[in-house]
Amino acid sequence: MAFISPKAEHLLREKGERITPQRVAILRAVMQSGSHPDADAIYRHVCAEHPHISRDTVYRTLAMMEERGIIGSVLFVGNSKRYDPNTASHHHIVCLRCRKIVDFTAPSMDRMEPPPTATRKFRVLRTTVHVEGICEECAGRTRR
Repeated sequence: MAFISPKAEHLLREKGERITPQRVAILRAVMQSGSHPDADAIYRHVCAEHPHISRDTVYRTLAMMEERGIIGSVLFVGNSKRYDPNTASHHHIVCLRCRKIVDFTAPSMDRMEPPPTATRKFRVLRTTVHVEGICEECAGRTRR
């Protein structure tokens, strides 16, 4: 029998969602990843515990969890959506070479508001900033 994470179970129950072993395993995979995994990485991880789970179940469950605010996501143009267990206000810095994503907080960025000309036809739901750069591991590889 699969280990049911009390935190994962609590998050699902708090949002009024059914507790199933597959949902708990998917949420646990996001929470324990230590990074911002994409849906395929989560699927591969969960398959070890639930070999008969479908990709569709993983994708639908991730979408439900994101919609309910259980997890967040990070989407950069040209890349697959990545999932984020951290739903608190924060921003991201992404390495342009290896695509590693690191969270950071910056209260000054939290207060940024787009100009009215940019939001005229939108209802702003949140403001997040992503910074692009080269991580120290990738920068170190080019110096050698």
